[in-house]
Amino acid sequence: MKKILLISNMYPSKKYKHYGVFVQNTAQILENNGYKVDVSALKKKDSKLGKLVGYLNFYVKSIFLCLFHHYDYLYAHYISHCALLIKIIKKIKPNIKVIVNVHGNDVVPEDQHDEKFIPLVRSTLPLIDICIVPSSYYQKVMMEQYGLDKNIVKIFPSGGINFDIFKEIDQAKEKLNLDPNKKCIGYIGRYEKRKGWEVFLKAISLLENIDQYQIVMVGVGEEEDQANELIKEYKLENVIKKYPMQTQKELALFYSAIDIFCFPTYRKSDSLGLVGLEAMACGCVVIASNMAGPTSYIKDKENGFFFIPKDGNDLSEKIEDILSMDQYQIEDIKKNALKEAKKYDVENISQSLVDIFNEI
Repeated sequence: MKKILLISNMYPSKKYKHYGVFVQNTAQILENNGYKVDVSALKKKDSKLGKLVGYLNFYVKSIFLCLFHHYDYLYAHYISHCALLIKIIKKIKPNIKVIVNVHGNDVVPEDQHDEKFIPLVRSTLPLIDICIVPSSYYQKVMMEQYGLDKNIVKIFPSGGINFDIFKEIDQAKEKLNLDPNKKCIGYIGRYEKRKGWEVFLKAISLLENIDQYQIVMVGVGEEEDQANELIKEYKLENVIKKYPMQTQKELALFYSAIDIFCFPTYRKSDSLGLVGLEAMACGCVVIASNMAGPTSYIKDKENGFFFIPKDGNDLSEKIEDILSMDQYQIEDIKKNALKEAKKYDVENISQSLVDIFNEI
């Protein structure tokens, strides 16, 4: 049995249940296909001290495992924050095969903080055997911006979607104590920079006859206090129901209750956007920013809708357009969306990840 050491600075925790869940999914896929996987991962921390201690423990555990265990592969998620570890482990175990899975701002920086890691990323790439990317959009990034050969850049869509979990659930609104007779408009994601939560709130504040609808927001994050202040500014306290981040099974229930799912991210580092696909799998009509990852799977007015990134007015207009559509049009969109989401079914894509490991 071949052994893998998976390292990552993202992994789900009790508080941040959806944070890095795709990393966890890749470990499960590999274990289900006969690999022995040891995981050394950092879970999200809220304080600077927590992050410092967390990274220290993450590095010590990873190095300790390499010193005292044999591994055939080092599988690193988020190269920017694992680059130094990759270099150390490659020194300790020069024959280990290195596979990196890039995801977002580890290779597409959003600000100066991200930029400072890029020289380290570039100096680490010559040590890798395979680079896994979530989408064709990111394959192009790694080839054009980092000069990697197409033969070593493999596409695997961030762990895919588990259709045993993400499927439309009957009477979801009733189960969440929502009004089954009212359309539900939702946002699921972290309250963080460029995730677009403020764009969503702007759009909701512009909707006519807002009392006819119910609005849900699911998530946590460092900008949640700012989101609460904006909700008060827009006088939406009695309109929006807020929930903390949920487990995957719980998220499926929320997706199933949501009629129109808004994915307003304007991060150029959003490499795929699994939440959009999860929503499509659960019967939502998805409106996404017309940029980055969602452009890999959304076809405008065919299986979902695009709006102008960062434009709350345009998002609001798109929501109004969908609310005015008849049921036949909606069902056609949902049918096409489900068909597209099934392309990312973990049962269909798992073998592609296994093949990547088998071929080196």
